[in-house]
Amino acid sequence: MAEKSEKTDQKSSQEGTKKDEPSKAADVVSFAGHIEIDPNRALPQHNVGRNKAYKAVSRGRVSGSLFALICERHYVPRRNAASVYASIVNPALLPLVSYGKVYWPPAKQERYVMVYKDVLGERLLSDDQESALGWKEDTVMDKIVKPMANILQDFRDKDFVHGSIRPSNMFLGKGSSQSRYLILGDCLSMQASYTQPVLYEPIERAQADPVARGSGTLTDDLYSFGVSLAVIMRSRDPFSSKDDEHIIREKLSLGSYAAITGNDRFKGSILELLRGLLHDDPLQRWTTDEVLIWLDGRRLSPKQALKRKKAARPLSFIGKKFTQPELLAMSVDILPNETVKIVEDGSLEQWLTRSLDDKKAAERLVEAYQSSTKLGRGAGYEDRIVANVSSVLDTMGPLRFCSLRVAGDGIGNGLYEAVVLKQDIKVFANMFLQSIAMNWVTATENPNLDITGLIAKFDSCRGYMRQNKFGLGLERCLYLLAPEAPCLSAKVQDYYISSPEELMYAFESLCEKGETPHLFLDRHSIAFLSVHDPKSIDPFLYDLNSVDDRKKLLANLKCLATLQKRSKLDKFPYIAKAFSKRFHILYDRFHDKKIREKLEESIEKFVKLGNLSKIVNVLDSPEVHESDSKGFHAAQIEYAELRDEQEKLDEQLKTADKFGIVAGKDFAALVSCGLSVLAMVVILYFFMADKNFF
Repeated sequence: MAEKSEKTDQKSSQEGTKKDEPSKAADVVSFAGHIEIDPNRALPQHNVGRNKAYKAVSRGRVSGSLFALICERHYVPRRNAASVYASIVNPALLPLVSYGKVYWPPAKQERYVMVYKDVLGERLLSDDQESALGWKEDTVMDKIVKPMANILQDFRDKDFVHGSIRPSNMFLGKGSSQSRYLILGDCLSMQASYTQPVLYEPIERAQADPVARGSGTLTDDLYSFGVSLAVIMRSRDPFSSKDDEHIIREKLSLGSYAAITGNDRFKGSILELLRGLLHDDPLQRWTTDEVLIWLDGRRLSPKQALKRKKAARPLSFIGKKFTQPELLAMSVDILPNETVKIVEDGSLEQWLTRSLDDKKAAERLVEAYQSSTKLGRGAGYEDRIVANVSSVLDTMGPLRFCSLRVAGDGIGNGLYEAVVLKQDIKVFANMFLQSIAMNWVTATENPNLDITGLIAKFDSCRGYMRQNKFGLGLERCLYLLAPEAPCLSAKVQDYYISSPEELMYAFESLCEKGETPHLFLDRHSIAFLSVHDPKSIDPFLYDLNSVDDRKKLLANLKCLATLQKRSKLDKFPYIAKAFSKRFHILYDRFHDKKIREKLEESIEKFVKLGNLSKIVNVLDSPEVHESDSKGFHAAQIEYAELRDEQEKLDEQLKTADKFGIVAGKDFAALVSCGLSVLAMVVILYFFMADKNFF
């Protein structure tokens, strides 16, 4: 938990508490030990996407009003970034008070929550307002540029990416008109850039689905800052009533600066800032340091706008003429059969070679075609062609496959949302199995992506998809590519599980409520643990995939016991009790009844203590197994001897009239001999003792 407190006098704190008193004490949700969230008091003005905001108050630790953002399950809150955000002290950032999971009664499930101080005043731009405010340069410099430059400097120092810089997420702080200052709104309650309109995203990110744009970089924030400045200063919106595709095409055709500023003409130093921030080449775009240098009044050498290569002759495709490969890449999925046609008849390769004079692209096209035909020309062939060709034509763009548009490190979040919303996930499986993702990452030239890391992950995912065992498959790909995604096991669907330790406590809670699962671990929980704590589960994957119930039960116990021991967790008596109800199938492994009784007696003690490790030590003790094995082996030998004797007796009984006669004679002779010897011994004794005996 990250908490920030301010020093205020006791009187104002008490007055604020009374003013913000929740409407119904019985309905409030307690969070972080001192915060109360009121589900009956929604604050729609603070909603972010589908995340709803509610009134909250702090009991004694934080003064003033608070609001809580309750995160929907199909969003992935930026939990790791929250701790970094909380460490940044800047009045232009919305103060984060606390964050974590909480049981949310309206949903009857746990939800992740972000709690902020409610210092937000008027929003700079309403979502339904035309994106042109017409502010003067002096006002923009004072109210926007200076505080934003300060924020960006803090972001640079902390290696933090905001991902939601836009006028509709900028607010003026509460107070008089003279003292109102800029405040950036929430950026943590969902994936980076999820709610960001395409206008504010660099071209390569704008083309990806909002959920799958990836984590982003600081240079993306700088671009969003540049677009925000242009929107705040321009007097007319050139994209009024235009859709997202039109905006992207205009940016590709004209360049971001020309497309966004439209007919507005900016003069002076602000023009230099806008051109630097809106550069379409990420490597040429201004950095935070350059913004600070410019703000100090130093002139920087102007950077030329990115000139995209255009063909000498257009390519006719689906009734349109294309001169830019990037624009063609956006259209190849409109009629896949037409795309296959221009690839197979060689017209696309000829256009790349002759009209664009791009031999490297032509070579990549040949490789893409060969990769697409490896799996034959049956089902999925056209989709493979479209995906691989678009990667060749637009080396900065996203991966385009079927209905998906994903950036490299955004695939995991896209898969997570598809699973939660119960959408078709076969397309993700095919993306790895058919090497679509690998072809894209080897073709991309986006400098903001960790190409080496993505290649390693995609290669692993391709291997996982070739096996359908527990711990592998698409579930393993999900948690590998979306490390902040919570566990989606159906057994803990009402809990928000973000770590292996939380999974243990969720199981304990289920058992305490009497909702004991038949087996604790399923495909999702095994994959989740295998990514987040492989040492606790990977040694037992073979037994977890076994068809033997005893092996699976013991493997479940061993995994949880190992996790309990490695993480030094508390005792889990309810989990232990749940396991003990099925231990009879484990006791049956032992042959000695006395050993089974001793085991039951010993384990019962550890069940009450909730010590899973001790239970495993007893059940899986080599000494106990060896003793039982030796005893069983000795019993087998004895049984074999008795069986042989029985067989001999059975054979002799076949001649019942003669049975025992020979043995009786032998026995009689033996007895007679014995009596004779005894008589001789007695006579000899008395003879020696008394010579006058006769």
